[in-house]
Amino acid sequence: MGARVRAIDTDAHHQLRGIADLKPYLSRHDWQRLEEFGMPRNSNLYQASGGFRGARADCFGAGDDVDPRSRIALFQEKLLDGCGVDFAILQGEYTPAVLALADLDFSAALCRATNDWTLAEWVGRDPRFRLALTVPIQDPVLAVREIERLGDHPAVVAVYAVCGSPRLYGQRHYDPVFAACVKHGLALALHFSNEGIGMNPAPTAGGHPSYYAEQYLVRPQFYQAHLSSFLFEGTFEKFPQLRVAFLESGFGWVPAFRWRADATWRSLRAQTPWVKRPPSEYMREHIRFATQPFEDPEPAGALTAVLDGMDAEQTLMFSSDFPHWDFDPPDAIVRRLPESLRQRVLVETALETYPKLPR
Repeated sequence: MGARVRAIDTDAHHQLRGIADLKPYLSRHDWQRLEEFGMPRNSNLYQASGGFRGARADCFGAGDDVDPRSRIALFQEKLLDGCGVDFAILQGEYTPAVLALADLDFSAALCRATNDWTLAEWVGRDPRFRLALTVPIQDPVLAVREIERLGDHPAVVAVYAVCGSPRLYGQRHYDPVFAACVKHGLALALHFSNEGIGMNPAPTAGGHPSYYAEQYLVRPQFYQAHLSSFLFEGTFEKFPQLRVAFLESGFGWVPAFRWRADATWRSLRAQTPWVKRPPSEYMREHIRFATQPFEDPEPAGALTAVLDGMDAEQTLMFSSDFPHWDFDPPDAIVRRLPESLRQRVLVETALETYPKLPR
């Protein structure tokens, strides 16, 4: 399996060149609104304090007036050809702001337009790109409508969700979305963003941090909250074929979380009788973690303990996070992994997680 594939990148971020890219894919009414008021601004509170350092136009020699994330040639040269990546799954850089809109119909229109634009202008120009579908997950009815519209497209391999949400994703409110994912053979790709925005809760349990460094450090808490919800709400008993990818969350926190989840389940399982097995077993079967940002703990040998403690052979897969400031090329990952894990992490686990990827 996957013998001809060198690496699959499960998290790369492309960008619009400008709102005019979406004009052919919007109704006259929605285009006039977008033209008058502009694209929803990026929802990251720390954009001006280091959060988007890697998005500066000159980071990859793109020139001062061009966002590198909007240049398909840059992705082809630096990521696909330069890093030996055979398939890259695109998660749009514009997505978080669109998903923070309270106007659900306009959010759905922008999701449709950006999906159609990506399929035409990125996937249509290079078959090595794949798409995690942007859906207005704030409203499961509209989200399912978009999955039904494009879920059978051969290049669509996942549904993209962000951590900032007024509800934890394991709650039954989202069950129709997961049913649609399973129906169309799509993974759910969970990515941080939108925490503390609009009606969403604050980005930490103690409120809003002052600096991007703090927000960057505590990102695993977002994933732990949603993961706890998936596990104890019984999501994987209801949807045994569902796979959830936790992207750009790191993985050093996973062994301790697994231990605590199993201990909690053993002590309090009478409260959630629908959770029939230890949480670690559901995680092994249904949850996948991406390598970026790659964590290399000290002392020597500590990484081995982390990999063993998370069943990395089953749960870890490669992502670059290209073209962000801390992106990881596959050769940097391979050097840190034991040889027995390399093919699994670079290729095979992704093929199992995203069944629509070519073998």
